[in-house]
Amino acid sequence: MTEFVDQIRQRVRDALADLERAADAGDDYGVQVHTGELESFARLAAENGLTVPELAPFRAA
Repeated sequence: MTEFVDQIRQRVRDALADLERAADAGDDYGVQVHTGELESFARLAAENGLTVPELAPFRAA
């Protein structure tokens, strides 16, 4: 595994945790921000041929 892949996976884990905290707190803006971040990671992963299962719900249709 490369450093790039490790960094993406760590950032995805962090963003998912942030999204969960925002949702639990009822922070709609935070949910939108973190959802957008995860959608960006999903695009980045797809563009680089990476499979990150946690990003499946955030891929564009």
